[in-house]
Amino acid sequence: MATLPDADITPEEQQQLAPVGYSIEGEHSGTCVLVNQEVRHIAVNDPDVEILPLKEALDRYDWVQDLMFNLIDPAENEHVAQAAESRHAPVGHFIRVRKGAKVSLPIQVFTLLETPQGRQFHHNITVIEEGAQVDMISGSAVPPAVHAGHHVSISESYLREGATCRSVSIERWGPAMEVHSYARTHIGKNARVIESNIQVSPLKRHYSQSRTIVEEGGVSNDQSVIFAPNGTERIMESEIRLAGTGARSDSITRMVTGGGSISNRTTLVGEGKDTRGFLGCNGLKLTDEGEILSVPALLARSAEAQLSHEASIGMIGQDKLSYLMASGMSEDAARDLIIQGFFNLDAQQLPEAIRVEVSRTIAAANSGAM
Repeated sequence: MATLPDADITPEEQQQLAPVGYSIEGEHSGTCVLVNQEVRHIAVNDPDVEILPLKEALDRYDWVQDLMFNLIDPAENEHVAQAAESRHAPVGHFIRVRKGAKVSLPIQVFTLLETPQGRQFHHNITVIEEGAQVDMISGSAVPPAVHAGHHVSISESYLREGATCRSVSIERWGPAMEVHSYARTHIGKNARVIESNIQVSPLKRHYSQSRTIVEEGGVSNDQSVIFAPNGTERIMESEIRLAGTGARSDSITRMVTGGGSISNRTTLVGEGKDTRGFLGCNGLKLTDEGEILSVPALLARSAEAQLSHEASIGMIGQDKLSYLMASGMSEDAARDLIIQGFFNLDAQQLPEAIRVEVSRTIAAANSGAM
């Protein structure tokens, strides 16, 4: 077992991270917690898992230099450019799962911003080597006293040939926070990614940008649950490139606005032969306030690409509300149940603690308590 020396997280910090998935470390192959602008805690319980502060990984392995800013252009925009200027002293984690490992317990990774009006920037690199299999849980949070701040993150993930990664991520930010996240993923030959993304807590503005490349025989499956209560703006831009022969992708996004705004633009690109992909973008509007913009796009560059999409935006039907209320439910409880059914949380294989927290957050936001 390896632990970052002379550093730890307090019981209060553990409590703050519990709603986004943190649990007893003995039940995990590895744990990494980043607090403010430092890697505060690392613990590893599996010899096939390596977790290091990114700066230490760059010093220890020269090949990590080739991975940093390999999937994202350092001049992408002002946020990424600022990060590129501080490459000599990066803050973030490096996670590696060794070749052929079948990691039985999940890795958990968390980000905590404790400084009111603070600015947090992290650059993270993950490598799942050939034939390795792993589950990951990640979360981001702030203490209740932190209402405003700015979080910027860049993540570059590499799945080597035949690797498999199943992941769940959940956020819980402050109501006046701004978040910018940039995710890049390279899925190698016959590798597989299965991920669930949960974004339901109120915040001022979240801009997220993701780019995924899927090589020959690779698979990318993702499901996202997006909720925008009043005062929340979410802007999502993503692209999935089916680059290799036989690459596959299924991407499902379920969006609910309770008065906030959601803009979702997803492009599925079929480049390789015999590629197949599907985009599902479904929205639910709870009030006249707020808006949902859903723009699924298909781009076929190969004559053998088979791409399709489905998009819909609607409202809660009065007949469903009336039926549930006739059974004794209040209107608020009936609405919450319909929203949770729309999000289809049970199908996302979320840990029970996360399911409960998502349901609680939706109920609180829907009732105006947040």
